[in-house]
Amino acid sequence: MSVVHVSEEELHDKIGKCIAGERLLIEQHGNRFSARIQHATAAGVKVIPDTEIKNSHKSSGDVEGMTVAYEDILELEVKGVVYSRLLD
Repeated sequence: MSVVHVSEEELHDKIGKCIAGERLLIEQHGNRFSARIQHATAAGVKVIPDTEIKNSHKSSGDVEGMTVAYEDILELEVKGVVYSRLLD
């Protein structure tokens, strides 16, 4: 797996082009967690945290997602490449 460091703007652009299922690393309120994209909007990205997927006994599509701000996203993984946001 390769890691590519990108600006925040480049990362947001790549996320906006994702359809669903790609992994994100998110940091909110000092906590980091991975999640899968449901869909991206102009306001944020609707995701399902990996812990919700792993612990779910529901059918796919029945798991409720949550919306996160683009600013909370640190990494995007697509086809074995991790796009990591350059931190200030």
